[in-house]
Amino acid sequence: MTEKETMEFKETVNRIFRAPARINLIGEHIDYNGGLVLPACVNLYLTAFVKYRNDNKIRFFSRGFNGCIETTLDNLSYSKRFKWAIYPIGLFYILSKKGYEFKHGLDIYYESEIPSGSGLSSSAAILDVTGLLISNIYNLNLSLLDIVYAAKAVENDYCKLKSGIMDQAIIALGKKNNALLLDCNTMNYEYKNMILDDYMFVILKTNKPRKLVESKYNERVEECNKALSIIKTKYDVDNLCMLKPNDLPDIKLLLNDDILYRRVKHVVLEQARVIVFSNALGKGDINQLGRLLNESHESLKNDYEVTGIHLDTIVEAANKFGAVGARMTGAGFGGCGIALIKKDNNNFKDNVIKYYSEKLGIIPDVYMINIVDGIKEI
Repeated sequence: MTEKETMEFKETVNRIFRAPARINLIGEHIDYNGGLVLPACVNLYLTAFVKYRNDNKIRFFSRGFNGCIETTLDNLSYSKRFKWAIYPIGLFYILSKKGYEFKHGLDIYYESEIPSGSGLSSSAAILDVTGLLISNIYNLNLSLLDIVYAAKAVENDYCKLKSGIMDQAIIALGKKNNALLLDCNTMNYEYKNMILDDYMFVILKTNKPRKLVESKYNERVEECNKALSIIKTKYDVDNLCMLKPNDLPDIKLLLNDDILYRRVKHVVLEQARVIVFSNALGKGDINQLGRLLNESHESLKNDYEVTGIHLDTIVEAANKFGAVGARMTGAGFGGCGIALIKKDNNNFKDNVIKYYSEKLGIIPDVYMINIVDGIKEI
């Protein structure tokens, strides 16, 4: 749509819905291993503007992509022609297979501040916000967890990405000034008030995008599943996060495979870090938080091998210029990091940008963020 057409569309919509981006404070590559994670929503938003139709067409527009993706409510099966709209169309598909009915079509225009391929979960944002708008507009009365499960089914079953449930959960359930301590095995969760006083989290965007389906993300999932199948011959566990750090020496001998062992080592020790980090967050123990952030990044770099030069360099820059601690966030392979800094570190942003740019010849972005609520109609 042209700028004029976009303005006209937005001025005549029936409903407006919004989803935030998310960061994961700690607990990376834990969700599909059945463990605890600690994400939070941040004030970078994806907004969906919706107009009703009198036929069964559904049309999708986006500020980030030219043209219109169009289909009908009786033609929702996976197709490459859906391109970026595969996520919202997939959600219509998944819900239709559950027996929900859609009495009319929609035109939906998505406008996003969330950088695509950044590791801030733009895909989960578009899924969750679409789930909420479908539920509200068609009076489906979906709970937030219903939306979460449907969104995960789109990623796993429709898009064939072996992702966990963390991203969909936090964007649906997020709460202002709180992180979400989520058990990805049981889906039990509790909110953790973020006591940071004179400190704040910032996002470090490498501007090295990645696509999870084309990355080694699925490979890591498969490695963990292979290790688990071996471990289960001796240990009575349902997932890797049920193991304890003192199990690792025996696990190393049992696996007899350095790569598989290092994957398991990361998962087990990262799970332990989540618990300590969660307690430190509630006490405002800044030094402990910083130490754990750094330990997490080193583990993701050396044992899980999902960082790379871009994430390593921007984390290095953050620590060089005053961060208490920093690490990659999200799946890795490019995308974003986070850092914990003093609020009065006024030169942090410029220093990080200069250092990273000189090292890699790419200009990064640094976002000063607030912790906000999850999806809502506005």
